[in-house]
Amino acid sequence: MATRIQNLQITQVVDGDTIKVSIDGKTESLRLICVDTEESQPSSSKPVTTAGKEASEMAKKYFATADGELVKVDIEFDTDDPVEIAVEKHRDNYGRLLCYVYKGAENYNLKLIKEGWSPYFVKYGRSRLYHRQMTEAESVAKAYNLMIWNPSTNAKIPSRNYANLLPWWSMRGSIVEEFRLSEPTGRAFSVRLDYPKILSASETAKSIAIFCDLQAGINKWIGGNALIYAGSVYHKLDLWIPDAESNTMAPLKRLIEKRYAGLGRGYVYINGKVEQYKGKPQIILRDIKQFSDFPP
Repeated sequence: MATRIQNLQITQVVDGDTIKVSIDGKTESLRLICVDTEESQPSSSKPVTTAGKEASEMAKKYFATADGELVKVDIEFDTDDPVEIAVEKHRDNYGRLLCYVYKGAENYNLKLIKEGWSPYFVKYGRSRLYHRQMTEAESVAKAYNLMIWNPSTNAKIPSRNYANLLPWWSMRGSIVEEFRLSEPTGRAFSVRLDYPKILSASETAKSIAIFCDLQAGINKWIGGNALIYAGSVYHKLDLWIPDAESNTMAPLKRLIEKRYAGLGRGYVYINGKVEQYKGKPQIILRDIKQFSDFPP
């Protein structure tokens, strides 16, 4: 049975797929997994759309009583870890809790897909709990031209190109699924899910394989050396490429740019000795053999 925390007071509805709740007196932002409603405010490279604005308004009404008071909800994580582990493990790059939200018996994440407010968002992995239900819900929403699937919803304004995005997300979701199948072997660590193990390995300069996402490519150049932030603010991991502009390192740099960055596969297994550098785990990359598309 998946881990749940019940009866949490909503403190703010930010938009269609982000809300804030109070947990033990602390305000936590929730990023609802497997959904991605369109933008309602200009805050990223994604376009603000009619569907995004309407999803935000719908959410604010859905999570309020007739008197305008915000309701209480249950949250559910995508694994059965103890609560204290789940709240550390299931966080995105911005520290938001990744979860499903229930108002009463209704799964709000599933509702968003079923009613066409969101695609089934598998860019970071399929739902462990509701993959079939969400897949079927998206199919029905498409068949009935609901919201984002109706060309008239966002007519004459910039909108997302789902024809390109859905196959890319699906490819990435399949890669995450392959990693999950390899998890019982313990031969590769996920930056987010296994971060304590990566930290432990870095203290003894152990050689390990790490499953990480290089979608952003090379983040910073320092005197001809390249730095990649392969983790996040909450799960820091650096990849360092010395003399990255040299002819020797050119194949490695091209591999990152052409296969993993941007709309490439993103996910990769990095093999190498992980060490502590300025308080953060770091792997030095010197050879394309340190990259693999397959679990060890």
